[in-house]
Amino acid sequence: MYWFLLLFPLMIYPWGYDPIFTTPKYFYLQMFVFLSWLFIIIRRKYQSIELDKSKFRIEILVAIFIGFICLSTVFSVNQMTSIYGTENRSEGLFTFVAYCSIFLFSYRFLNEKEMSKIIPGVVMVSIFISIYGILQHYQLDFLPRSSGRIGYERSYAFFGNPNFFGSYLVIMMMLAASLYLTAKNKKTALFYLFAFGTGFVALIFSGTRSGWVGVFCALLFVSIVVIIKRRYLWKKWAGLLMVLVFLSVAINVFENESMLTRMNSVMKDAYKVASQQSTGYEGSSRLFIWEESLPLIKEYFWIGSGPDTFKYVFPATPEEREQYLGNRNMIVDKAHNEYLQIAITIGVPALILYMILTLVVLTKAFQAARVAPEREKILLYGLVSAIFGYLVQAFFNISVVSVAPYYWAILGVTLALSAKQLQKREAFPEGESQINKMNQSA
Repeated sequence: MYWFLLLFPLMIYPWGYDPIFTTPKYFYLQMFVFLSWLFIIIRRKYQSIELDKSKFRIEILVAIFIGFICLSTVFSVNQMTSIYGTENRSEGLFTFVAYCSIFLFSYRFLNEKEMSKIIPGVVMVSIFISIYGILQHYQLDFLPRSSGRIGYERSYAFFGNPNFFGSYLVIMMMLAASLYLTAKNKKTALFYLFAFGTGFVALIFSGTRSGWVGVFCALLFVSIVVIIKRRYLWKKWAGLLMVLVFLSVAINVFENESMLTRMNSVMKDAYKVASQQSTGYEGSSRLFIWEESLPLIKEYFWIGSGPDTFKYVFPATPEEREQYLGNRNMIVDKAHNEYLQIAITIGVPALILYMILTLVVLTKAFQAARVAPEREKILLYGLVSAIFGYLVQAFFNISVVSVAPYYWAILGVTLALSAKQLQKREAFPEGESQINKMNQSA
């Protein structure tokens, strides 16, 4: 699992006229999941799992969720697409099974030592990817560009699309922030501050406004839940915020206020929607896509149109596509809202299950944070902030095979760490001091 997550974003095919960014990651994901299940079955690792009813509820939720996806595939408007996914998206049945498998692997089959290595490992890799994204903004990338990205200023690194890169950075930045807050020495803290800073610059250069909103909300969450109550972290947190302000001002000055202009567009679009003056062009015409898509929820309420079949049911006319999207033949294969996408293509019951699963993980994390030692408490809140940031940006963005495995892995790691802290609490019910003693002796 450790090496899978470390190498995953680097899986691209850079040769030829057009580099391929998604397909290598898709095959790498499927190969890893298949070989992992094969190893688990042959070695009978599942026999070591406690499967009593109280601890088996997560697996039941996942199984029902997969069941809804299978049902949606059977009755899909295009079964082959629902099995394999659309071209360059690949979010069909097989991919959703892989996502759920990544979640279960992270939750059930990682020991504490492995979990402690995963988060620092993926953050270290994110530094390289962020630096590459920054260089790419200045046309200094050392790999061939896609034919449609020649001279393109928005960074997309190894993801092929700046919005996908942005959603990846939201997760990595909040993981870096949590490691920064829990660092035991100054050098380590500075390293993770550097990781956060490079991620922030790359996020700005990606131009992903949904990512900006996601990071802002996640930082606000950490400020309220973690920082306000801990005076010893105020100086550390102030240092991180000062770095953000400095980088923002510097980028805005050197980039001819392009950052401020794009941020203003977020405020203007939000104001138009809130004041009922929307035109449909808001959010790069996302509002138009949402308004056209919402009626589909009623039509495909129970089992959806089939995984990844949005392009077959999106009802806009060629004239509307030309008006709002600039091309009458434009194919809209995603709702540009992850929750709307699930509701339409897999069904509302599946969306409810997805949200329940997420809520269970977050609830467990908050329960564990109340009884965990200080460092583990902050780390848990940091993981929650990464999940929260991703969920916020997903309201304006899409789930993609090049980023979603990280989200599902973080869900699993968060649940596993929460379960371990709660188990320690049960073993030492007399108080947190006993938990601290146990952690120190381990």
